[in-house]
Amino acid sequence: MNRQQPPSRPLSTSARVHPSYLPYLHNASRNGMKSIKWVPPLVAVVGAGYGIASYREAQGSQRLAAAEQAEAERRRRNAALADAYGDRSSLEELERAIKVYEAQQRSDS
Repeated sequence: MNRQQPPSRPLSTSARVHPSYLPYLHNASRNGMKSIKWVPPLVAVVGAGYGIASYREAQGSQRLAAAEQAEAERRRRNAALADAYGDRSSLEELERAIKVYEAQQRSDS
């Protein structure tokens, strides 16, 4: 009848004793971590803003290049029409333009 008693818990696990300043130091280190927590989202937002700005700038450049190309094409067509039909500054130019126009109308029909 030798009953063994269950082992009692050690005193160190039943009650923790801290110096009076330790909880304040623990909270102070957590407050410093709160500002670091915002760094990754901030970097992500700045990176996304930079990417969007770069994309819009590239699209603007492409749109400008396309507009310049369209303007050059329009000028080329206008110059070709002026060569074909004359600029109507003189009677000879106008007569030559009428002859070209009549020749085109006969070939189309």
